[in-house]
Amino acid sequence: MNAFILISCLLFSLASGGGNNKRVISISSEEIIEKSNPAAALSILFPKNNQKVRGEYKIYGKARPGAKVELHISSTYFKTARDERQKISKGEGPINRMNRKFSLTADRSGTWVLKSIELLNAGWEESFVIKATADKKSVSVRVYDNTRPVRMD
Repeated sequence: MNAFILISCLLFSLASGGGNNKRVISISSEEIIEKSNPAAALSILFPKNNQKVRGEYKIYGKARPGAKVELHISSTYFKTARDERQKISKGEGPINRMNRKFSLTADRSGTWVLKSIELLNAGWEESFVIKATADKKSVSVRVYDNTRPVRMD
């Protein structure tokens, strides 16, 4: 009796398609393109937020392919006493030093690149704000260079 039940279950599963219920779904070509190329959100990939910088850098990120990206780089610093490393009297900071703007265009993969920029401090502890704006959206990262100059006696 058990063999009869086993054979009937096996035959029933083979007759109903072997458990492979295939469904046909129609998808238009626009949906395929939309799913394969999702809209990239505006981002700054390098440098990372709160990263230490010193020297010449390449700044890059992502945006919608073909988007016009405005990159604004500014910096501020506080003057410090060289030996005591204390902040100098009120009114000596934050001092604005760098204020530069660049117009970039994202390529067809959505990547935008600023090929080269010097991010060096002016002899004091300095922080830089890198802000990217495209399609009425903006993102920013803050990086710093706290390297003190070497005193030669």
